[in-house]
Amino acid sequence: MALIAQPPMSLTGQPKMAASDLLRSSSSGIFGTPLNISTQPRLGMRSITSRESSVSTVTANLFDKFNFKKLNFNLFKKRTPPKPVVVEGPQKFPDHFTDFKPLKEKRKPIRLAFEKPLIEIEEKIAELKKICADAGFELPRRTIRAIEGRYEQARKRVFTDLTPIQRVNIARHPHRPTFLDHIINITDKFTELHGDRAGYNDPAIVCGLGSIDGQTYMFVGQQKGRNTKENVKRNFGMPTPHGYRKALRFFRYADHFNFPIVTFVDTPGAFADLKSEYLGQAEAIAMNLREMFGFKVPIITVVLGEGGSGGALAIAVCNKMLMLENSVFFVASPEACASILWKSARLAPKAARKLRITAGELVELGLADQVIPEPVGGAHSDPKLASQIIKEYIKKTMEELSQMSEEELLSQRYQKFRKMGRFAEEKTDGLDLSPQDIEKLKMNIDDEYAKALSAIGFKATVDLLQQELQRSETPAEREEIQNKIKKVKLEINQHLPSAPNYSTLRSHHDKMKDVARAKSNAKVKQELKEKLKPILYDPETQKRFNKLKTILQGDKGDDNGDLHPAVKILYFNEKKKLQYQLAKVLSSFCLLSNSVALEKGRYLAKKAYTDEFEAALDEVVGGVMRATEEVVERSPKLRRKMELLTKLYSNAKGKPGAESSPKIQALVTDVRRRIRKALASQEAKAKDEPEPEAKSEAEAKVENEPESEVKSDIGEKVQNEPEVKAALD
Repeated sequence: MALIAQPPMSLTGQPKMAASDLLRSSSSGIFGTPLNISTQPRLGMRSITSRESSVSTVTANLFDKFNFKKLNFNLFKKRTPPKPVVVEGPQKFPDHFTDFKPLKEKRKPIRLAFEKPLIEIEEKIAELKKICADAGFELPRRTIRAIEGRYEQARKRVFTDLTPIQRVNIARHPHRPTFLDHIINITDKFTELHGDRAGYNDPAIVCGLGSIDGQTYMFVGQQKGRNTKENVKRNFGMPTPHGYRKALRFFRYADHFNFPIVTFVDTPGAFADLKSEYLGQAEAIAMNLREMFGFKVPIITVVLGEGGSGGALAIAVCNKMLMLENSVFFVASPEACASILWKSARLAPKAARKLRITAGELVELGLADQVIPEPVGGAHSDPKLASQIIKEYIKKTMEELSQMSEEELLSQRYQKFRKMGRFAEEKTDGLDLSPQDIEKLKMNIDDEYAKALSAIGFKATVDLLQQELQRSETPAEREEIQNKIKKVKLEINQHLPSAPNYSTLRSHHDKMKDVARAKSNAKVKQELKEKLKPILYDPETQKRFNKLKTILQGDKGDDNGDLHPAVKILYFNEKKKLQYQLAKVLSSFCLLSNSVALEKGRYLAKKAYTDEFEAALDEVVGGVMRATEEVVERSPKLRRKMELLTKLYSNAKGKPGAESSPKIQALVTDVRRRIRKALASQEAKAKDEPEPEAKSEAEAKVENEPESEVKSDIGEKVQNEPEVKAALD
C-alpha cells in the first residue's frame, strides 16, 4: 500500500479529541498527526484500492466546507455580497482573521459572597419600586437619585477595602473579560496568527498583530473561555508545550521585525497532564524564559486575572509588568498552599494573606511595576471601560520604554529580575545615620524634588505660588493661596512618576521614612517600657518568677524524679497573671483589641526575664506601629485628623498649658477611638469574623481588667503545701 502525501492538516476542525491526545513531539521532524496505525486510516481518510493493481492510495478530505461534488456552472458567476452582520455594544468586532465571536446567549449574573450586603440593598430598592408601582405612586427623581447615590457609596465602600482572598475570587470571576475581549476594545485592527509550526495550534494561547493609534504591536495572551464550551476548547486557559512554542515563534518574529511585544497573563498554570510533561512542558517554559531575556524590543506584561506559577512567567519576562487592581500572581494557589502547609484547603484565606499575591503587595515588593485601576465592582462590571484604562496604561508605558536604547532595554530587564528576592535586614534603631547624614539626606531630597519639578514643568508654578504666599498679608489671602498649592500638589503627584529621576527621589524618600519610622518606634518602645516597668521589674515578682523557673529547669522533685504538680500549677498561675497584666498595658497604650493584646501579652510573658525579651518587645512594637500606619494610610478621614492634630501640637509648642486644651484633648480621644476601632476591624476581617462595635477608652479599660481565671486563692493553697514551701525557701 502506498501513501500519497498531503499538506499538513488542521487539527482544530471537526474531529473532537482531547487536547492532550493531539499533542506530539516536534523532535521527530514529521508535521501533522502521524498515521501510526497501518491497517486503518485515521481522521476521516478514505482508502481507494484499484481493481487492476495491488497499489492502494490514501487521500484526506482537508476541505470539509468545500464539496467538489456540488460544483456547478454558476460557481464563477458574479454574486451579490452578503449583508454585513452588525453587533451592538462593546462586543462589536472588526472583520479580521479570528474565530472569536460575540456570545449568542445572555449570561446570567453571578454575585460573590462578599457582595451580599449589596444584594440586600438591591432587593429592598426593587421592593420599594414594586410597592410604589402597585400603589400607583411615582417616586420623585430627587429621591431616586438619593437612593442610587447611597447605593453607589455602599458599593464603592465594599470594593475599596477587599481582602486578598476576595481579590482572588474577583480574578477568577466567570464573567471577567478575557484576553480577546480586551483586544477587541483596545486595538484598531487585530489579525490572529496560528500554529507553532510543529503540528499543533494550542487554543489556550492566542497570538496576533494589532495596532493602537498607528503603532503595531505583537500581542500574545492566555485565553480562557466565557462559557463551558469555550473553556473546554481553550483548555481553561492552561497552555500545553505547543502553546509556549507558538508564543516563542511570534516573539522571535516581533524581535526580527522590531514590533513591541505586549503579553497578557490569565492562567491558573501550565497544563500539567502526563502527555504535556512527556512532550517537554518544563523545557518549553525554560526556553521561553531564556529567549525573552535576549529580545531587543520593549516587552510589556499585563496581568488580567490569575498568574499561576511558571505557566504565567513563561510569557511574563518583561521590562514593565502592569497588574489590574483585582489580579493576582502566585507561585502556588492559596488552596494549594493551605493544603501543603496546614493540610486543609479551607484555610485558603489565611494562605492568601501570607503569600502576598495581590497587585498592590507585589508592587510594594518590587515584583510588579504598576497597578491598573478597575471600574468599581471589578473589570467585569464595565469591560469596555476596563479595556480603555488598560489601553492608556500600555501607551503611557510604551512612551517610557521607547526612550531607551536596545542595550538599556536588555540591561533594565536583566536588572529587574536579578534584584527580585534580595532583602537586606537593616538596623532601624535610628543610630545608623548621624544628624549630619540626616541633614544631607534632606538636602538631597530637596535637590532631586526640584529637578523633578523642572522636568515635569511645575517648577515656575511652585516658585510663583511660594512668592505669593510670602507676600500675602491677610489670613484670607493665605488660605486662598494654600488651596491653590494643594491643587498644584495633586497635579504634581500625578505627573511625578514620569520624571527621569523619580526612582532616585523615591529611594531617598523611602530612606527618610525608614529613619522617621525607626525614631518613632524607638520612642514608642521607650514609653512602653516605662509602662511595663512596674509590672516586670517589681523585685518580689521577679524573684518569685525566677525561683519557680529555676525549680522547673533544675528538675527538683520527688523520689520518682518528677516535679510536684503543685509547682507547675504555681508557675502557670504566675505566668498567667503576668500575661493579663501585660495585655492590659498593651491594650490601653497600643490601642489593641482584647484578642490581639492577650496574644502579644502571652508572647511577652513567655520571653520575660530572658535575654530574648528586648528582641520580642522590638517585634511587638514594630508590628503594632506597622498596623497603625496601614490603618492611617487607608483612612483619609483619620489621616486628616492626624495632620490637624500635628498642626495643633506644632502651634501649641512653647505655650504653657496649650497642649492640654479641651480642643486638643477631644481630638486626641477621637483619633485614639478611631484607631482602636480600625485595628479591631482589621483583626476581625483577617479572622473572617464580624466587626466588633466601637468602644470608648473607658469601656475598653474595664473590659481589659485581668480576668477571674487568675485566682489568688489557688496560689495561696499551692504555696502553703510543705514540699512547695520548702522548695521556695
